Amino acid sequence: MKILHISDTHIGGALDFCEEALEKTLKQAEQESYDLIIHSGDLTQGGRREQFIQAKEILSDIDIPYIALAGNHDARSGGLSLFEEYIGPLNGVRELGDAVVIYVNSAVDDKDQGRVGMVKFNLMRKALNDCSEKLIKIIAIHHHVIPIPMAGRERNVLYNAGDMLDIILKEDVDLVLSGHRHYPNIYQIENTVFINAGTTSATKTRCGDVNSYNIIDIDQKTRKVRTIRIDGKTQSYSFPKREKRVFSDFGERKFRAVQIANTLISDSRAFLRRNFVNAMDTIKKLEPDLMVHCGGVVKEGIAKDYDEAVNYMTELKFPIVYTPAGRDINYLGYYLFPTYFGDIDQRFSKGEILFQGVSSAQYDSQEGIVGPSQRKVLLRKLNSPEDFKAVFIHHNVLPIPHSREKGLLEDSGDLLRELVDSQIDLVLTGTSSHPFAARVENSIVVNANSLSSMYQRSIFGNSFNIIDIYEGAVAVFEVNSLWGRRRLLGIWERNEKTGHL
Repeated sequence: MKILHISDTHIGGALDFCEEALEKTLKQAEQESYDLIIHSGDLTQGGRREQFIQAKEILSDIDIPYIALAGNHDARSGGLSLFEEYIGPLNGVRELGDAVVIYVNSAVDDKDQGRVGMVKFNLMRKALNDCSEKLIKIIAIHHHVIPIPMAGRERNVLYNAGDMLDIILKEDVDLVLSGHRHYPNIYQIENTVFINAGTTSATKTRCGDVNSYNIIDIDQKTRKVRTIRIDGKTQSYSFPKREKRVFSDFGERKFRAVQIANTLISDSRAFLRRNFVNAMDTIKKLEPDLMVHCGGVVKEGIAKDYDEAVNYMTELKFPIVYTPAGRDINYLGYYLFPTYFGDIDQRFSKGEILFQGVSSAQYDSQEGIVGPSQRKVLLRKLNSPEDFKAVFIHHNVLPIPHSREKGLLEDSGDLLRELVDSQIDLVLTGTSSHPFAARVENSIVVNANSLSSMYQRSIFGNSFNIIDIYEGAVAVFEVNSLWGRRRLLGIWERNEKTGHL
C-alpha cells in the first residue's frame, strides 16, 4: 500500500496559504501511483464557508481516494459542521484490501488543544477488533500523540494522549498519522510507527523549515517513509515490523535499579506512611545497586518535611540519586533540596553503567522545562565511555495513560528527540502517578507511579519499579508498595537497531 500523507494546508488564508506549494505537491503526486491520500487536518485556515468551498474544489481535482480530517483551524467559527457539509464525515473506518484506516476527529470548537472522547475510543476499539484479520492497521488523527521537536512550547496537545497511546500500543497498530505542529517527525514506539507531517502549504513553518509531505510504503513486514521537502531535500526511513519472541535466557544480570517517585514524605494525610515503610522493606530485600528517586520527595519544600524525609532515606544503605519535582523546590525547597540531598543534577556511574539526572522543576509550578542550554550540558555529560546510559528526570517525555496531558514538560519534544537520537538506553520519569513503559526506537522510557502518596492512578495501587539490566535484555517490573506483588511492564532486547536508512 502506498500513501501520500499531507497536512496543514491552511487553504484560504490570505497571509497563511501558499497555493503554489500545494499545487507543486499535488503535481508531483500525479507522477506516482498512490492507493490513498490522507490529509491529517487543518484543511482550511479559519473554518469559513468560502475556505471549505475552495478546499473542496482542490480536492475534487484529485483522482485518488482520499481521507481528510478536521483540524483545530477547521473547527473555528463553527467550522466542524461545514467540514461535514463540504468535505465529509469527521470520523470513520475505511477498508482497502488488506488494510484498514480508522480516522477520528480530535478538533474541539474554537480551541487549539485536542481531545478524543469515549465514543471515539469505542469506535477505535470496535474497528480494530472487527478488522483484526487485516494485515495493515492505520489510525489518522490531527493532533500529535507524541511530542514534536522543533515546534516550540509544548501546549497544543491532545488532552488524553496517554489513553490514545495506550490503545494504539495494546492493539499493535502499524501506523499513526498526524499533523498540527508544522514540523515532520517520525518515531517507532514498540511496533507502531508514529508519523507527524509538516505543513504542506502554510507559510508558518518551524525553525526555518520549508513545506513538506510524506510518502509511505507499507506491507505486512516493512514500513518505509520518505519526507519530501519542496526544496528537493528528502529524508528516508525504514522500520521493519518486529517479530514477537519469547525470552529464554537474558544472560548475566549486570545491574538492578529501583525507580520511585512521589513519596510526598510529610506529616500530612497525603503521605501513606505504611505504604512507604512496607515498600522500603521490600526494596531492601531486593538488594538494588541503585535507587533513583524521580521527584516528589516531600509534600512541600518546608523544613519539617525535609527533616522527616532525611530520617527515612538515610536509613537505606544503598546508593540513592534524586531529581526534584516542583513541590520539592517550592517555598524554601530551592535551598533545602541541595542542603539535604545534594546537587540538583545528580550522577551515578559504576563500571559500564551511567545514570545521569537532569532537573526539569520550576519554582511554584507543576510545569517543567529543561531548556536548550541545559540540554547541551546534559548531552555533554552523557558523552562518556559507559556502555549503558540512563537519564532520570521528574517530568514525563511521553504521555501517560489515565491522566490529562497538559504539556507538563514544555520542551518534551526536543528533549525526547535528542535522547532518542543519542541512543540513550533508558529514560526514567516520575509524573502523573501512573506506571508506564515503552520503547521509543532504541530508548526505553519508564514512568513511575506514586510510591506512598494518596494521589495515584493505578488500580494496582501505590508502587515502584524494578529495572533489571542483563547482558541481553532490560526487564521492568512494577511492585505494589503495600503487599509486594509484582507485575511485568516489559522486556526489551538491548541495543536493538531500528533500521534507519
